[in-house]
Amino acid sequence: MSKSDRLRPRDIRAGYRLVGECRDLGADVVAWQEQLLAGFCKLLHAQVGISGNMRRFGAGDAESLGSVRIGWPDAQAERLWLEYATNVPVERTPEYPALIGGQDRLVTRTRDQLWGREAWYRSRTYNERHKRVGIDDYIISIQRLPFGDMQHSLWIHRAEGEPGFGRREWWLVRCVHEEVGRQIGNALASAAEPRLSDLTPRQRDALHGLLEGLAEKELAAQLGVGRATVHEHVLAIYRHYQVSSRAELMALFIGREPPRPGQVR
Repeated sequence: MSKSDRLRPRDIRAGYRLVGECRDLGADVVAWQEQLLAGFCKLLHAQVGISGNMRRFGAGDAESLGSVRIGWPDAQAERLWLEYATNVPVERTPEYPALIGGQDRLVTRTRDQLWGREAWYRSRTYNERHKRVGIDDYIISIQRLPFGDMQHSLWIHRAEGEPGFGRREWWLVRCVHEEVGRQIGNALASAAEPRLSDLTPRQRDALHGLLEGLAEKELAAQLGVGRATVHEHVLAIYRHYQVSSRAELMALFIGREPPRPGQVR
């Protein structure tokens, strides 16, 4: 292995720094995934990042729990990609057999490992899809999470005309994704949880106060509203997170950075 193929100390530091940035946004499942993708695109000089959440991937009845996508050059490019992703079942993609094969919890592959360079540039997938939306080389990583029969996947794409990914970039994606996977459902909210973004801005402010330990009277004074209004916010938060007490609510956020006022994606 050449020196250029090895992870360097600064790569490892940058990877752990990225994980820490995700943890800071961990209560918001969309925000931490956007941060993860933006960090990868910066570290790897990539253009497009996609973070996917699934249940029962590889079981024949896969269920999408939503995805986060960043970096498209324009809205039309993203729309064309979504048409492809929507209309072509994952089981029919060339990547599928390699990604579900074996017993590994984490599978990380480069485009050339999955296709071979010559086959890729002859393929309809490249010529009719990737090339049209301005992306080419990619790394894909998918891992099984230890709960809910869930999987989390990453796709990191470089722009058309950019150099291909090397072994060092492959290692960095794999190492960071493995660490992120350990924290989904703990420090990082999972896609199966109720979303912070589904609360109203006032409810999110009330949630922050509750997690800070404020009584409803104190929270009313802080928000400048009546106690009855605050109580309505609290009940709505309990219903949203399917809890019946403040103790149960706070238990959901143990080990997780609480959402800051106004934080939502």
